[in-house]
Amino acid sequence: MSFNHFEFNLRFFAILVVTILSLPKLQAEAYKIKVDITGYRNDTLLLGYHFGDKQYIRDTAFRTKDGFVFKGDSLLEAGMYLIVVLPSHDFFQFLVDGEKQNFSIQTKIENLTENLSFKSSKINDDFVKYVDFISSRRILADSFSRQVKLEKDSTRIKFFESRLNQFDTEVKAYQQDVLSKQPTSLLSLIIRSSLDVEIPDFSKLPPEKRDIAIFDYYKEHYFDHFDFKDDRGVRIPLYFQKIDRYIEKLTVQHPDSIGLALDFVLNNCTANSENLKFLLSHYLNSYANSKYVGMDGVYVHLVENFYANGKAPWMDKENLAKMIADAKSLKPLLIDRIAPNIKVFRKDSIPIQLHEIKSPYLVLIFWAPDCGHCKKSMPFVVDFYNKFKTKGVEILAVCTKTGQDEKTCWESVESMHMGNWINASDPTHSSKFKIIYDLKTTPQIYILDKNKKILTKKIGAEQLGDIMDKLLTIKENE
Repeated sequence: MSFNHFEFNLRFFAILVVTILSLPKLQAEAYKIKVDITGYRNDTLLLGYHFGDKQYIRDTAFRTKDGFVFKGDSLLEAGMYLIVVLPSHDFFQFLVDGEKQNFSIQTKIENLTENLSFKSSKINDDFVKYVDFISSRRILADSFSRQVKLEKDSTRIKFFESRLNQFDTEVKAYQQDVLSKQPTSLLSLIIRSSLDVEIPDFSKLPPEKRDIAIFDYYKEHYFDHFDFKDDRGVRIPLYFQKIDRYIEKLTVQHPDSIGLALDFVLNNCTANSENLKFLLSHYLNSYANSKYVGMDGVYVHLVENFYANGKAPWMDKENLAKMIADAKSLKPLLIDRIAPNIKVFRKDSIPIQLHEIKSPYLVLIFWAPDCGHCKKSMPFVVDFYNKFKTKGVEILAVCTKTGQDEKTCWESVESMHMGNWINASDPTHSSKFKIIYDLKTTPQIYILDKNKKILTKKIGAEQLGDIMDKLLTIKENE
């Protein structure tokens, strides 16, 4: 296995997870892991660990007369770890669980995983046996699946299918045996994180209802065997992958639906647990920096329902206050909200209020004369307006310059051929539009409907035509 994306600096995901690692009890040589890799010539070996969706370096060992030995005076947190060889960054994985953290690992550089064996580590003996068993059945299942697709004889197809069912039964029996004999082990947690949903027979339903019934059942029972409260999960890749699949693949990708799904996941975690700390901070950062329009609504939802409600006590007061203030400023600008009304002024100082503009669609643009991106964007806006001005589209372009610089707005309106739509400015910034619309960069483009509801926002000028075509098509089909 290749580990090309291994990160070699032990950093955390943002200010939100500075305190995410708990402090284990100190004691002399709490862990000692001896590693012997036949044929390995480099004098350095790395100990890494999984954390959520990433991997980090925990320790480094240098070759001695006793080989490679990783040791420390505090216990390793339970989870899945990695031994990484240099310079190829190939690796193998093993488990650390509980207080028995003194064991040896042997393997060969030619094939790290296939030659892997352990001494004095039952959890890893069980882990290797389980992985070997699952891998062997998967190889057989893949082979028989190919035969089913290629075979034309119905009798042989039934034979192959019966063997596939047999493999499935054997895997489930193996997993249930582990779960019953060692229900609290790390291996059992891994198995529970990987178990899929058993779908009942929906064949009697009409075809048009069958797929919906299957999906609804699958989603409802997706976490039947999952343990949100076991803090070891954050250090197991399968654990986060299962949760992320639920959020990304089984949830409608709309801010409201994602918010409800995250509520379900996060509220099932233990308060102030490592699982909650990681998942909350991960999804907060993910949606705060999302490239998809409207996903800042998920960010606002998480801040309001978790951070502002005292469910993230690990946050320091200063950063928490900044986060809450940021969410408060973003909330009025979310998709489907009514755009805040502002009073700006035409060149002749005649005031105009955004909510007074009567048009089926209003494109609101904030721009600046000295903004290079604005200059590149404006030809697209001109072409867009020429195409859509007869289809119920109006533009309000608000120049962001104030004070003495405001006069440059009108010079640029003429030079950039912007005179056909409504142009405005606010020389004294009396409307506080920069604050209200959280203007950190320009251009900023919003599309509003006739009621001034925000349909989309912060899009590129070159996207205006395609988006408006879609909006008009939706309108026609209503």
